[in-house]
Amino acid sequence: MTFILTDTSDESQRYQFTLGEDVTVTTSTYELYDLVTDNSSEQLIIIGPNVKMETARVVAEHFRVIRPSLGVILVRSRLDVTTMGEALRSGIREVVSSDDAAALVAASKRSLLISSQLKEANKVAGSVLARGKILIVFSAKGGCGKTTLSVNLAHALASHTESKVALLDFDLQFGDIAVALQIEPKKTISDAISMQTNLDELGIKSLMVSQQKNLDILLAPTNPTDIEFISTELIDNLLESLRNSYDYIVVDTPPAFTDVILRVFDQADRCFLLTTLDMPAIKNLKLVISTLEAINVNKSKLEFILNRSDIKSGLSLREVEEMVGETFTSLIPSSNEVSASTNRGVPLVVDNPRHPVSREIIDLAVRTDMGFRPTEGKKRSTFGRKSK
Repeated sequence: MTFILTDTSDESQRYQFTLGEDVTVTTSTYELYDLVTDNSSEQLIIIGPNVKMETARVVAEHFRVIRPSLGVILVRSRLDVTTMGEALRSGIREVVSSDDAAALVAASKRSLLISSQLKEANKVAGSVLARGKILIVFSAKGGCGKTTLSVNLAHALASHTESKVALLDFDLQFGDIAVALQIEPKKTISDAISMQTNLDELGIKSLMVSQQKNLDILLAPTNPTDIEFISTELIDNLLESLRNSYDYIVVDTPPAFTDVILRVFDQADRCFLLTTLDMPAIKNLKLVISTLEAINVNKSKLEFILNRSDIKSGLSLREVEEMVGETFTSLIPSSNEVSASTNRGVPLVVDNPRHPVSREIIDLAVRTDMGFRPTEGKKRSTFGRKSK
């Protein structure tokens, strides 16, 4: 399937005649984002001649980051050096004249061939990576949405990147993942205590709950007295073994720097630090940043996420960023659907992947999988609102 972004749906017949029946035409970048997200195997976008150059550039730059194998072809009624240069700098593969149907067909074939070659190269490169990545989700204040983000991020990684994912509930005293997903805890991390000196892949697999394709979950203890026997040595052995079995290990946490959590921070490849638009949460985030700096956690690992970013609290995004001295890379909106989906035991990214909250988390998952952090000055999702 080829996705066509135009300023009018009337052009659909012309593109179907030129490229065949398997095309989908949209007039909205908002809808284009959904189409690409829902069809992860498709590899071509064509941008029509009347779409503004700025819009074309933003689309190309966005997908160049989250889907490098996806090709973008620009159609223009007039070709000039300025247009060609701007297009190629933004990641557009080819620019063709709107009057040259044969050139469009040829460019489409070349782009699809390049996409196929890139996907194969990524498979080979991915097979060389022997160690999975540890992703920790943390906030020093309860109620900021750590568990909700952890659960949805793990499901998004498993569903939208085809990665093998382990979700760990390391809030050992009050873990809620079992409740959030309505899982009966038959096995938990407590069962790893007896095998900590011989924690192999088979042993770990016996402790995990299989939630869906590519996603396994390790639950928190049901008996609080077990916590004292869960040592940092056990955590080290567990994480090391999981790295060899999974592409991503997503770790949900308590709102405190326990010995276990400090050990996870030390080993983590990415640290998602979560806050909300209220002063206690912001104060705690500043303390988290200074604590991580004091224990020499590499700042390049940190990514800042603002949850319920659109609530009216008397604080603006700019004010919060100035207070903490950091830029938020993801802005997750507020929605009653989040609580409703949790009460049903179904993550929102599964229940409604087109919901604004889901889109932001899926975008975070895909960016993480591609190994990119957004560059300075362009850190937030491009498709946060409708536009042409």
